[in-house]
Amino acid sequence: MPVNPNPQGKASLPLLNELQAWRSAEAPVRDVRGLLADYLRGLLVLSADFSFRPAPGRDCYLYCREGRWTLSLIAPGEWRPHRYAWYVAQCELRRDATWDVRPAADLEERTEAVDALAAVVRGFQRRLQTSALVADSLPHYEAGLPYYRRVLASGLARSLQGSLRQLGLEAADGQQLLANLQASGGALRGPLNLSGAENLP
Repeated sequence: MPVNPNPQGKASLPLLNELQAWRSAEAPVRDVRGLLADYLRGLLVLSADFSFRPAPGRDCYLYCREGRWTLSLIAPGEWRPHRYAWYVAQCELRRDATWDVRPAADLEERTEAVDALAAVVRGFQRRLQTSALVADSLPHYEAGLPYYRRVLASGLARSLQGSLRQLGLEAADGQQLLANLQASGGALRGPLNLSGAENLP
């Protein structure tokens, strides 16, 4: 039996077509809060371990165990009951390479997951605060990520950069973006909008 030299389908035509579609797609209209929420959710999902190619419209499930994130095609009800405690959210890749993330109904009751989400928010704050420009902090090319996550991160960056342009914020730094959010009376909670999660200032 011949060996497949490309078992994950890297650089396959469907994947390249998706990457091209993300590059040519017009960014959806977002306000600052929506932009930051999509950025934060995208980074959360892309920080998870996974070895499959997520497809738009296909449900994936985010789990957290001992501070480590995993994205899976296996729904929480398909695991043995003790693994349900690790379930955090249902995720779906959107056509613009951002993510729709719907938290588990009882997530706020699980302190370990809420603490892990608060750590993600703190990392996001640092990422914004240490970049001269928000556009420079976008994950255009994250060399340390595995292939699929790197491609998805590039698509996410492209989408968010389009929104920065629409908002006239291409030259804004993270502090300006957060100040803009506050000035509009908005507040960005953790990536899943949990009342117990740490808020961005």
